[in-house]
Amino acid sequence: MLIVLIFSAIIYFIGNSALSISDPVESNYALTAKEMLLNHNYLSPQIFGHYWYDKPIFYYWELIISFKLFGISDFGARFFSSLLALCNIYLIYRFVKSQTNHMIAITSAIIVSVSVEYWIIAKSVITDMTLGLFFNAILMSFYIGYIRHKNGLQNYKRYYLLAYIASALAVLTKGPIGFLLPGLIILVYLGIKRDFKELLRLQIVPGLLILLIVSGSWYYYMYITHGNDFINVFLGVHNWLRATVSEHPRFNVWYYYIPITIITLFPWSILLPKLIYNNRNNWFINVPFNSFLAVWAGTVILFFSCMATKYSTYTFPALTPLAILIAIMCHKRITLICKTALLIGSTYIILTVTVTIPQMNKASTPHISHYINQSINDDAIILQGSGRYRVSPTYYSGHEVYQLLGPNDVPPDSTAISWNAKEVMPFISVNNLSPDKDIYLLIYDDDNFPDTLDSNNWSMVYSNTEGSIYQLHR
Repeated sequence: MLIVLIFSAIIYFIGNSALSISDPVESNYALTAKEMLLNHNYLSPQIFGHYWYDKPIFYYWELIISFKLFGISDFGARFFSSLLALCNIYLIYRFVKSQTNHMIAITSAIIVSVSVEYWIIAKSVITDMTLGLFFNAILMSFYIGYIRHKNGLQNYKRYYLLAYIASALAVLTKGPIGFLLPGLIILVYLGIKRDFKELLRLQIVPGLLILLIVSGSWYYYMYITHGNDFINVFLGVHNWLRATVSEHPRFNVWYYYIPITIITLFPWSILLPKLIYNNRNNWFINVPFNSFLAVWAGTVILFFSCMATKYSTYTFPALTPLAILIAIMCHKRITLICKTALLIGSTYIILTVTVTIPQMNKASTPHISHYINQSINDDAIILQGSGRYRVSPTYYSGHEVYQLLGPNDVPPDSTAISWNAKEVMPFISVNNLSPDKDIYLLIYDDDNFPDTLDSNNWSMVYSNTEGSIYQLHR
């Protein structure tokens, strides 16, 4: 197992110091943590000087701790995702070994470690690896406690309490889904087992107290500090609205997670049809464990398939049970599994250097930001034109960058229960450009010059593959 962890650490950490913080997702998290750290604000997420209710606090704490340890850097921003990916692999190994044997456990760890989505998330500045670790801990603790109780062992209650602790941390990481979805999986599993009496033994009262104390205290603080704005935006927009109104309507199709799951499990998804066929006669060996894993994976995928907003990472919690099921079917071919993992892992290392680092630079603005930092005055006004707003220039340069509005445009209401609540960046109207300050315009490689501005009044002062900077003539 030590060899698996060492090899995984290499593929997760290598190149992280050269992977730029990309737009539009990673830079929001990184800038929020940076602002919180610089303002000595460790409880209320903030970005662009405004309070930011997109996600709960736990992941920002990770980033802040990492920034304190390694400085505000690309490596620091990615550190905890890579570290927790290793913790998750070890947790999977211990759990599977406790229910099966060492060979299946080590196979599960190997399969998870080099699955393509796992590798991507292990190097990303997003909440999903943290949530995935806590999600796994919830369901693994429940199942160990359940099996111990069925085997007549007396100390099963502590595992149920561990599940509540993990759930409280999941709620602090992603919101109510950290409690509701694992709870639904447990309820479905007990329903299939026709064992609803176990609900009376799940330590619900002390468990809810744990949830209220560990996670509820932060939510209570946010409510008494920020009032209904927090409730409307966090619960109204980032939970209820995501479930009922698609943020990206073109992705809201029932089959969305079918190809996503195939990609998630690559390269093992190539083997899956043959594995299922070869194991069709002995699939029900170790039925209770297999059925629990199937309920876990199936409920996650079906749950998010019913949600209006769909993201490729939403079903990440299904990767663990699917990988374990694959390991159960193919553990006798451990040599092939190891050779495949070595090949895929080596490919990841090569891709990191040759493809990922250049592509992340294109999805970010480290060089443009360096120019801003070195060559543009602090009191200058920097604009972004049409296209998606990029946060990385502000993160890297420390210089506030404004989204340009047309003469008749109105900034979106960041407190309304609509997708406009995500738009908390600074805005400035073309009518309000100061005549006394230097004004610069960022045009990225995939954007056009704004129609609201006369291009003849601007001259290019800097350009690279990320985009160009123009200065307004006076």
